[in-house]
Amino acid sequence: MSKAKTVRRWAKWLLGIAGLVYLLSGFYLVSTNELGVKRRFGRVVDARVSPGLHYRWPYPIEKVDKIKPQEKKRISVGFEFADQAIGRVSNPTQGEFLTGDRNIIKMEMVLQYSILDPVKYLFSFTDPAAIIRDLAKASLAKTTARMNVDEVLEGNGKIAIQNTVLADTQARLDELGQGRRWVQVASINLQNVFPPLEVADAFKDVAAARQDRDRYINEAEGYRREKIPQSRGEAERILREAESYRNEKINTAQGDAQRFIEMCAEYEGSEQVTASRLYLETMEQTMTRMQKVVVDSDSQTKPFDLKIIDLEE
Repeated sequence: MSKAKTVRRWAKWLLGIAGLVYLLSGFYLVSTNELGVKRRFGRVVDARVSPGLHYRWPYPIEKVDKIKPQEKKRISVGFEFADQAIGRVSNPTQGEFLTGDRNIIKMEMVLQYSILDPVKYLFSFTDPAAIIRDLAKASLAKTTARMNVDEVLEGNGKIAIQNTVLADTQARLDELGQGRRWVQVASINLQNVFPPLEVADAFKDVAAARQDRDRYINEAEGYRREKIPQSRGEAERILREAESYRNEKINTAQGDAQRFIEMCAEYEGSEQVTASRLYLETMEQTMTRMQKVVVDSDSQTKPFDLKIIDLEE
């Protein structure tokens, strides 16, 4: 066998093996948490390739792009994740925003989103993450410009900013999708809100004064809530005592009146006996604690000398 035939035979074997390897390279796997988008010469032919083992024509005829639709992607506004991870100071002016009362405030925000339309996310925009970041940053700047610095620094102000920026960013993204939602903004979190370093001490003093004010108000409110029930209870007690005293006096007066009426009726029936009894009862009540000496008025003895009575006994 000539050398040329041997070379041609080996060339055929190599070409066959290469062709087989090329065809086998069309097999691909989509994980359970992934979704595939298959393109043929750049045109999408299957927008949602389900998880599992599939086959496509090898590159460059067909290509499959994979995304994770359930994954929450994160975007930073006002700082960089890489700078935060290695402890490097980011651009000092990157997270500065102007408030409505012309104060500069620094804010760091994290946005989380998920992909709803893989085709639009992958092929409608060159850098969709950058677009989402720019829209969120513009919305944050617009929202902050409508508030004064005190509203921004307060806790409720942060919540209001987060809700407003989330709704506004989502609406503008829907406009880019021509009314179709291609990404879902899951959450927006303002991690840090603080004034520039040059005036940080002044803002801290203001914040401390505000906290003292709130503390005094809360203490006064607590004192009010404590004293009002006590005062109501005391007032109720006084009212009950007064009611009891009133009923007691009314019953006593009614009893005295009834007793006087009965006494008048007895007096009209037997004036002498009743008068004597009343006299004796009165004398008994009056002279209970007095020292008494009884002298027989019918005695024929000489008058009794009252000087012999020891008044100190």
